[in-house]
Amino acid sequence: MKTGKILDPIHGTIGITEIEKYIINQSIFARLRKVKQNTLLNLVFPGANHTRFEHSIGVMHISEQIFNRSNENFKISCAKNEKYGIKNKLYISISDLIEKDSDTNIDTIVQELRLAALLHDVGHGPTSHKFDHFTISGEELLNILKGEEIFNKYLNYFDAFLTKEGKDKKIEHELVSIVFLIELLENLKIEQRFSKFSLEVIKKIKIENIIKMIDPEFLPDHKIKINSIDCSDYFNSIISSFPIDADRMDYMLRDTFYTGVSYGLYDADRILMSVVPVKFIDIVEKEGDSKEIEKITLGIKKSGLESIIRFVQSRNHLYNQIYFHKTNASTNAMLDFIFRNLDKQHKSVIEASNYTAYKNFYIKNSDEFFLENTLKNCLDKDECDVNGKGCPESDVLDELLQRKLFKRIYEQEDKYFELSGNIKNPRSDQEIKDFVKREKFNKDKFEAVKLELEQDNIYIQEHSCDNLGLKGHLKSKIVIVGKDEGNAPEIFKNWDEIDAEFIRMNDSNVMTKRIYMRSTFTKAEEYKAMRKIALDKLEKADLI
Repeated sequence: MKTGKILDPIHGTIGITEIEKYIINQSIFARLRKVKQNTLLNLVFPGANHTRFEHSIGVMHISEQIFNRSNENFKISCAKNEKYGIKNKLYISISDLIEKDSDTNIDTIVQELRLAALLHDVGHGPTSHKFDHFTISGEELLNILKGEEIFNKYLNYFDAFLTKEGKDKKIEHELVSIVFLIELLENLKIEQRFSKFSLEVIKKIKIENIIKMIDPEFLPDHKIKINSIDCSDYFNSIISSFPIDADRMDYMLRDTFYTGVSYGLYDADRILMSVVPVKFIDIVEKEGDSKEIEKITLGIKKSGLESIIRFVQSRNHLYNQIYFHKTNASTNAMLDFIFRNLDKQHKSVIEASNYTAYKNFYIKNSDEFFLENTLKNCLDKDECDVNGKGCPESDVLDELLQRKLFKRIYEQEDKYFELSGNIKNPRSDQEIKDFVKREKFNKDKFEAVKLELEQDNIYIQEHSCDNLGLKGHLKSKIVIVGKDEGNAPEIFKNWDEIDAEFIRMNDSNVMTKRIYMRSTFTKAEEYKAMRKIALDKLEKADLI
């Protein structure tokens, strides 16, 4: 029951429940108002000041749209087939399943989905994805969580997940989202200041279901079951999957609107007309035995394939033209430069011995506060004098905040058409990733040249970005469904074989390598001379 509303420039009026209002007003979520969706993109596109806060609310709104429309499309399909005496053998209604399950309630399952969508990005720190490189390790996170009773029943899951990922590695924002999600929802469970209706919903909410919808790998043995059928893939695909999900559908429209471009536009209505819940049999191999398990996933009617193709193309154009814009890449190169010694020393910018301090770091550190205070203080305390030049990282941070950006002195763009293969023999995702890895700058060689150039007060930073046309298609659980005429409709799971257009989409695979130079010059002649010295040394080292 939606008792409140939020006016959104992208989706119009978004209704919110009493439960969602509670979550939105908690400090660990409300801080997302001060974490930009695209960090420093506003230095290129001045309107891009939108935040993770409104994006999260938009994803929540779209996730319910996908849920509702997929179930409506099932009923429409049944109505159309009924007059021809055709029984639908493939599509299924989640709503009908819920009605047959005495343990599941429609209001509860929809609320779980909306909460999963709302909280999918709650773990993002300042500077968003860049921050993942400079947070704490898995071992440090485990030690922090062990001191809090609220996490006790989840510790084994955290331990198993981090053991698999590597406890010495830096944790990523997806795992931080799970940490904050658990605290928010465990506290929600004991809060009493709700209406009778909301209290009934809260009582039935399963936190494990919400975690499974966001990150299925964290709880490998847990299943979201409705009437004994595993619906985990269906709900997870709504929030995060290839080629469409609520996350992509929101940020593409939102980033397009706020940057003032048109690259990320797509036909949302046509896509929503094409989504359906699909039942299938999955063969699971365990200890030498195979077992058939009935599952439900999100499907897309083949008749809507054109709109999906345009959606993927729009996303690729958005990456190439906006996120990988040369000036935005300059700001990211400067952040890499600023963080470089912390990176070498595997240091974290978070100093926290307990969970309260850890959480308060995120609450306190907006993008601006992090850059202007936390990071500045961290650099001042850190020994970053490499060549007796003081602390250039701290100076570059000042320059970034004043928009005195590094200048691009070299660019190479590789569009690897030869990797697209053909409809009968498409290149694998791994083959393309291996190519990208081989083509990146040699880090060790580059480091030696950089140190040599810094003796002459020439500071450079490399930056590379790759955009795979079908990124994520191998992990996708979404299927394409052929026309159902009562026979055995086709289910297509291999996205890189489904259509010649998807094969050609690999032609948009692009890797862009750029080299930037710090603007320590005052005259054009100085710039030209410094640029020549840098490029000559890079060429001699066989780096360009």
